[in-house]
Amino acid sequence: MANTPSPYRSILVPLDGSKLAAEALPLAARIARSSGAKLRLALVHQHPSIAVDITVGKTMTNVDLAARKAERAYLRGIQSRLREEGTRVASAVTLTGPVCPALVTYVRELGIDLVVMATHGHGGLRRAWLGSVADYLVHHLRVPILLVRPASAHRAGVPPTEVLVPLDGSPLAEEALGPAVDLARAWDAGVSLLQIVGPVLLSTEPAFPVPSAYDGELTNMARDAAQDYLDDVVERLREEGVRATGAAVIGWNTADAILEAARPERVVMLAVATHGRGGLQRLMLGSVADKLIRGADVPVLVHRPAGPVEHKARRARPRRVPRAKARS
Repeated sequence: MANTPSPYRSILVPLDGSKLAAEALPLAARIARSSGAKLRLALVHQHPSIAVDITVGKTMTNVDLAARKAERAYLRGIQSRLREEGTRVASAVTLTGPVCPALVTYVRELGIDLVVMATHGHGGLRRAWLGSVADYLVHHLRVPILLVRPASAHRAGVPPTEVLVPLDGSPLAEEALGPAVDLARAWDAGVSLLQIVGPVLLSTEPAFPVPSAYDGELTNMARDAAQDYLDDVVERLREEGVRATGAAVIGWNTADAILEAARPERVVMLAVATHGRGGLQRLMLGSVADKLIRGADVPVLVHRPAGPVEHKARRARPRRVPRAKARS
């Protein structure tokens, strides 16, 4: 792969003092070392509730001061350990204010290029601190967010071989290619494109509301058109010096088929794009991204494009599947 400078100069890992949040650190540190980026650690301090009683107020103030001291010691300990491992840690700061807005402001003010954070992943984005924060950041930030499930964090030391990018032929889905390629370059990994083609369903009886069969010929034609589209994208990536491959496969369930392909033995990361409206958008790549975050055994990179993609120059798209010939 061509020796292209990494766009990642500053990587943020949000922490909350828990073991779960710290699960993102090994992968974030590895990315930082591979790309030459500086790692930044941030913890948002939560003020205790306002007390009306003076005695209680003094106690709460002392508790708050002790908490701040413990948080600073926690961050210094992590910073020291990472530096001993050879990771450039630019800062380890304690922020104040509501958690989500404080992190968004910090990312924007410092020009963070990538956020790496842990999420529980079971049952969707966990509706606790890490889950709600991840959902909020996806909705409000324009930088890639790499979500790490604890089940996949222990694989951070495995040499990367392949970054998997599911596509559906839309400009929105292709927006994930940029950050995916950036990380692939940093890891000297290849990029594998995948498109899941659903069977073309038919109904043998006009009055029957549910399709009772699928047309193999039309389904294969749809797969060939998708493969042609992927070949065009692969060619474009190879011209940029990226090791790329692409495969269109037939599958009944898009998310399940992608998860089946995302085996940790060869895939180091999944990368998907989403509009981010209302959290993970409940459209094709929104709902699929949600399922991938819940079920993937590898980290998932979620990217919200910097602006509307509809106005961009049209890229190579699948050829329209011809109509089937009339049957006698």
